[in-house]
Amino acid sequence: MKKSPFQRYFHIPLTASLFCGVMVTPLSGYAQDNSSFTPEQHKEIISTVRQALKNDPSILEDAIIAAQQKRTKQRTESASKTLAEKKNVLMNVLPTDGFIGNPNAKNTIVEFFDPRCPYCKKILPELVQLTKDDKNVRIIFKIVPILGENSVLQSRAIVAATRQNGYVSMMKAIMDSKEEITEDTIKTIAKQQKLDADRLIQDMKAASVTKALEDNVQLLRDLGIDGTPALVINDKKIIPGAVSYETLKTILQKEGR
Repeated sequence: MKKSPFQRYFHIPLTASLFCGVMVTPLSGYAQDNSSFTPEQHKEIISTVRQALKNDPSILEDAIIAAQQKRTKQRTESASKTLAEKKNVLMNVLPTDGFIGNPNAKNTIVEFFDPRCPYCKKILPELVQLTKDDKNVRIIFKIVPILGENSVLQSRAIVAATRQNGYVSMMKAIMDSKEEITEDTIKTIAKQQKLDADRLIQDMKAASVTKALEDNVQLLRDLGIDGTPALVINDKKIIPGAVSYETLKTILQKEGR
């Protein structure tokens, strides 16, 4: 079965990936360089490494910690670079984005979300409340369908609704729905939101909708974010996971413009 371009990308567990990086790569390097060592020397090297690890397992532990620290530093530096490079994309509402709050607010929160993500559903009311309580905050929504084919279907409907100024209303209705979301369900929800349902279904197939979703997922990856929800505060700070209303207020006080 062909995988969707939006299908969630999985990572090798940290310990396994680091073990591969620390141990397997060097050993495979020896294996490829047959001119450097004789088979007996190659065997002796492997035996020496194995014995060293048996005698002092902390060698591997130290290597894993060092590799983890290096990876964290690299991801942080990469994310900071991406935040700077993608400032215009993050800080401006694109035609395929949704937003709530004061369009001229001093502070901007960008939320990456999947409509099927339970934590995204949990945090949405708090984001809405925040914009009601603080007129210096706006929320820009960037949808990333990373939880399977049904996420793609729902995401297409929400992005396509921008053509009828219905992004936020469709987003809320779909995420609040207790029913299984199908094309028929989407039509019903669209009609309830006073949208042209047939036009919406047609717009969902547009190449611009597909590209918007692909671009959002790529941006998520470039920022080193592995899941949803994820918040970007004023194109400077990334907050992974769902956070409470009070935590958001505190962060804005520290990171606000």
